[in-house]
Amino acid sequence: MSHSFKLRSHPDKLLKEHLENVGGLSKRILKSKEINHKEIFAEIAYLIGISHDFGKATTYFQNWLERGRRTQYAQHGFLSSLVGYLIVRDFLSEIQKLDRFWYLPGIVWIVINKHHGNLKDILNEEAEKLKDQNDLEIVKEQLNDIYSNNLTEVIEIYDSLGYSSISKIITEINNLINLENLMQQIRKDIKKICKSSFTDNDLKYYFLILFFYSILLDADKLDASGRRNLPKREDIPSDIVDEYKKAIFGEPKTELDILREKGYNEVTRKVNDIDLIHERILSINLPTGCGKTLTGLSFALKLRERIKEILGFTPKIIYSLPFLSIIDQNTKIIEDVLRLEYEKYEEIPSNLLLIHHHLADINYKEIQNGELSVEELNRSLLLTESWHSEIVITTFVQLFHSLITNKNRAARKFHNITNSILILDEIQSIPHKYWLLINRVLKYLARDFNCWIILMTATKPLIFKDEEIKELVTNPEEYFNAFDRVVFNFDLKIRSFDEFKYEILNKILHEDKNILIVLNTINSCKELYKFIKEELTLFYGIDEKDVKIDKNGIANFPDLELINLSTHILPSYRLRRINRIKNGSGEKRKVIVTTQLIEAGVDISVDIVYRDFAPLDCLIQTAGRCNRNDERDKGYVNIVVLKDEKQEFYKYIYDSTLIDATKDVIREFSKIIEEKDFVLSSVDKYYRILQERGSKDDSRNILESIVKLDFSKTAEFNLIQEKLPTVFLFVEIDDTAEEIRKKMEEIFKSKKGFERELEILKIRREINNYTIELRYPKKIEDFILNLNPIDDLEDYRYVKKSELGKYYKIDSGLNLGKELSEVFII
Repeated sequence: MSHSFKLRSHPDKLLKEHLENVGGLSKRILKSKEINHKEIFAEIAYLIGISHDFGKATTYFQNWLERGRRTQYAQHGFLSSLVGYLIVRDFLSEIQKLDRFWYLPGIVWIVINKHHGNLKDILNEEAEKLKDQNDLEIVKEQLNDIYSNNLTEVIEIYDSLGYSSISKIITEINNLINLENLMQQIRKDIKKICKSSFTDNDLKYYFLILFFYSILLDADKLDASGRRNLPKREDIPSDIVDEYKKAIFGEPKTELDILREKGYNEVTRKVNDIDLIHERILSINLPTGCGKTLTGLSFALKLRERIKEILGFTPKIIYSLPFLSIIDQNTKIIEDVLRLEYEKYEEIPSNLLLIHHHLADINYKEIQNGELSVEELNRSLLLTESWHSEIVITTFVQLFHSLITNKNRAARKFHNITNSILILDEIQSIPHKYWLLINRVLKYLARDFNCWIILMTATKPLIFKDEEIKELVTNPEEYFNAFDRVVFNFDLKIRSFDEFKYEILNKILHEDKNILIVLNTINSCKELYKFIKEELTLFYGIDEKDVKIDKNGIANFPDLELINLSTHILPSYRLRRINRIKNGSGEKRKVIVTTQLIEAGVDISVDIVYRDFAPLDCLIQTAGRCNRNDERDKGYVNIVVLKDEKQEFYKYIYDSTLIDATKDVIREFSKIIEEKDFVLSSVDKYYRILQERGSKDDSRNILESIVKLDFSKTAEFNLIQEKLPTVFLFVEIDDTAEEIRKKMEEIFKSKKGFERELEILKIRREINNYTIELRYPKKIEDFILNLNPIDDLEDYRYVKKSELGKYYKIDSGLNLGKELSEVFII
């Protein structure tokens, strides 16, 4: 019998169509994966998809959709989860697999029940709701309503979806006793899952929940947005980096280039030696400046091709870095490589290369009919946030907070992290307290979700034991000994900051060198910059108001450029200054006063470095900015210990365990020592001390929460160490910024809800160029919140053009006066 379908899932979509699309898309996503039990899991994904919105078949939900009348009976997740549980249990019984996959119906109940929210404590919160009498009464009324009003259409919907037993299920549970028994059975299953997970200390159930949850979320949202197909997979030639290097660099000429080429060839040739099943944690341990970005990418592409040939599937590549300050730099390199294959297009398609972090542009581009077209903004957002691309460039925060999470939005990309090659650049940035956690999580991903992990660093931490990891560089000592570019000078007597100011000034005035000064706090960075600027005006006989500050905020003096860098400077200006340091003319030397944002991965090179005392890996990373390309005589890296009136600056920001370990290691070496004699051996000693002394409590606590399936406590995992209130400070530094601010206010006046969010997304890149993300202590909250608001954007304030001198200076950034500035650390 043909039926005219009327029930809707969304104002513009039939329920039948939505369930069919989500079920089909979920199944296609899962079938595209190479995992254990793929065929069974693909059917489960389909059944989740066709049952996740069953509860929308009530007249209560339809009335809310049509007339805006919402009652407690219009909610649909809980009822849908009960039906999904029964459908999956019925399916597994029918194929005689319920004994083996006993845990799947319970996981299905969890996934469907929470598909419009965040995951919580499964045992103590979610399972307890199954005893709630109010929920029981609501479900009973909803079932009665469907049975009385829409049963015929529901039966026809599910007949069309290939499931003909829906009438039996509805009839069975449309009885109070049967319904109560069902809830008791689900509670029993959930308790069994939680007990098994905890008793076995196994990550299996945590990741299976996350996996099915991720697939449902992605399929559901994509279909609701009008997108029914997944982006097309793209081939990338495995030798594309080889061809790029030939085209751009030619044959290596200098000794350093020859050594880089040797390292590149050694690593990339190892791809054929990898045991693809048992060797999945890999390491590239090479000195700073050895070309790890291209080496890692080339190895990953060759590994991807070999996996395709041997194992029959093509993994995606996720390139993850700790800091936003180096993402643009590495993105530019990878874009340039890919342009060899896609040179006819203005931009690289997003399904080939995707950049995702909280400041990234949201415009998803695909090749359609030979032309590059941009996806509608809502779908662009969904495709970007779910990482539908062959190569994704992202931050550690985005990656690890999607693996260790209870958040709906973060978890949505998890299925696209499975079956991937993860390049973790500057892996030493992971705090020691999370080493054990990261070890367990990455090993599970590698083993059970067919991932390969490539760690890249010049200072390899001991996250993995030697027997757990395959080093792709057979003899790192050869490279570290050859990269003998700097001399370390450890001057560890404590000196006052005022004393240091004059020492630096003397160095600037009497040595015709490029000098980098890296300080531990924003306030000390600003103070030193201001001091040098004032003293140079006196030295050159210039009135301070006549010092030329160029359009990038760089102070120009007769024979040098004075450059200030910190997170209190607008992002676009920071990037311009870094590019100026890298690419600017050699007519004037440069004096750079910065915080540690420059220390890892930023490709600049100076003659002399001064670094305020910090953990050993930070000191060595900073040294990588000195004589980086061995283009001059030995560079000098001076390590100093600075203090203000109260204490050493390092005590404000670094853990004492890291500092004490660094001091203990340095004491074993000469005060003045060459790079080749220090770096590799000191790093090994340092990390072994941390292994002995460092606390593993944070890792153990989160791992305990994971195996208990207490998803809510995964929120305790936080790679952003400072837990402070945050405000976004928009600075009207020019007419363009003023226009953007007015546009933001107009959007907030004329748009509401999701439409408003999409309009803001259209100009997010422009907004970010003029915005400082400011974490502030509570004691200055009144001052911060009394700055100019932007309409009803609670977490935004702005500095008017007329207030630039008062609150912001183009060269030194945020200007809150000495008293307020002192509360900011990094």
